[in-house]
Amino acid sequence: MPLIQQSAPVSAGVFHSDGSMAYEKFPAWATGPNGAQKLVANQAELDALDGFAVPDYVPPVPREQKPDFAAYPKWIGDQLVQNAEEEAALLGSDDSDTRAALLQIAAEKGVKIDKRWSDEKIRAALEGA
Repeated sequence: MPLIQQSAPVSAGVFHSDGSMAYEKFPAWATGPNGAQKLVANQAELDALDGFAVPDYVPPVPREQKPDFAAYPKWIGDQLVQNAEEEAALLGSDDSDTRAALLQIAAEKGVKIDKRWSDEKIRAALEGA
């Protein structure tokens, strides 16, 4: 058996070029009456079992997109920051006057920016608006 086949277990799944993994429903654990469980290889086996079902697929959600995600407090290097302002102050800027001017222009134009962004990113957002 070639080494590549030995090193890629069946449970590794099929990955797409974007890094996502294809969902395969079978084989799956089917749950039946009184909590009975059985491993089924395909839909035909599942249909043959009376009262058994396979849970519906629920796609994974990145933790940053979950409703209870809290961006702060978080660690930046060896410092714990409590909000975006502390993070921006910790990361610093090349010129505080330039940064203040960029933030003021963004506020005046109504451009939504994050204070954690670098001066270059804020400038690019302003130019794009």
